[in-house]
Amino acid sequence: MSTPTQTETSDKQGLARLSDLWNEYLPYWFMAPMVAVMVMITFFPGAYDLYLSLIAEPTLNLFQAEFVGLQNYETAFTRGGAVHSFVITVTVVVSALLLETVLGFFLAALVAGIDSGRAKSFYRVLFIIPMAVAPVSLATIGRIMLNTEIGIIPYVINTATPFAAPSFLSDVPLLTVILLDTWNWTPFMFIIFYAGLSSVPKTLIEASRVDGAPMWRRYVHVIIPYMKPVVFVATLIRMIDLFRTFGVVYGLTNGGPGTATQLVSINIYEQMFINNQITVAAAIAVVYLIFVIAIANIVIAKVGFEGVWD
Repeated sequence: MSTPTQTETSDKQGLARLSDLWNEYLPYWFMAPMVAVMVMITFFPGAYDLYLSLIAEPTLNLFQAEFVGLQNYETAFTRGGAVHSFVITVTVVVSALLLETVLGFFLAALVAGIDSGRAKSFYRVLFIIPMAVAPVSLATIGRIMLNTEIGIIPYVINTATPFAAPSFLSDVPLLTVILLDTWNWTPFMFIIFYAGLSSVPKTLIEASRVDGAPMWRRYVHVIIPYMKPVVFVATLIRMIDLFRTFGVVYGLTNGGPGTATQLVSINIYEQMFINNQITVAAAIAVVYLIFVIAIANIVIAKVGFEGVWD
C-alpha cells in the first residue's frame, strides 16, 4: 500500500514528465492549430475534389460511389471546353502580368524620382485608388463605361479621335478584360516596386552618377539588379493571383461572347452550377491546381530564390 509521500512523489514525477514533454515539443504545439486549420480548409477539400473527379456521381455514402477512373478528365478535355479555357487563361495571365509589371515599375520610378514630399504622397494615393475598387463594382462600372450607346469611353474615342470606337465587349472582349485587370492591379505592382526603389542605397546611385552612367544604364546595371528579389516576389504573387481571376471577368462578360473570355475558373463554375456536371468540374479543378503549382515551381526553379538573392 502506497503512502501519501509516495503518491505525491509519483504525481510530481508525472507533472515533471509532462512539463519536459511540453517544453521538448513546444514548437509543434504552437504549429498544431495552424496545421489543423490547413487540413480542414486545404487538404481535405483538395482530397474530396480529387475523389469527386474519379466517380460517376456524388453520393451521401462515399463508399457506394461508382468509380469511373479518368472518364471525367476525358469528358472535361474533349467536350467540356477545358483546353480552350486553359489557352484563354494563359493568354490573360501572361499579357496582364507583363503590362502590370512594366507599368507598375514605370510609375514607381516616376514617383521615386520626384523631389517634393507632398507630390510623392499625392501620386502614391492617386495610383493606389484603382486597387480599392471591388471586383463586382469594377465589372458594373466597366459595363457602363464601355457601352457603345451610353459609355463615356466610346464617346471620347468617337469625338476626340479620328477613329471609330469598337464594341469593346463584343469585338475585343479579351483585350478589354486584360486592360481592365491591368488598370485594377497595376497599383499592387506599383506599391511593391516603389518600396523596393526606396530601399536602394543612395550611395550606389550616386556612385553610378559620378561615373557618368546615364539614367537608363543606372536602372539596367544598378537599380534593377539590386531589386531582383522584389521583382521576383511581386511577379510570382501576382501571377498566382491572376490564375485565380473570376469576379471581374464574369461580371463584365460572363465568359462571353460565346467562350471568348471563358477562363478556367469560369468554366469550372459553369460546369458545376449551370451544367450540373459536378464531377467534370472537379476534374478540371484538379488539373488546374496541378498546372498552377507546376508553373509556379518552374518559375521558382528557373529563377530561384537562391539565384535572386545572389
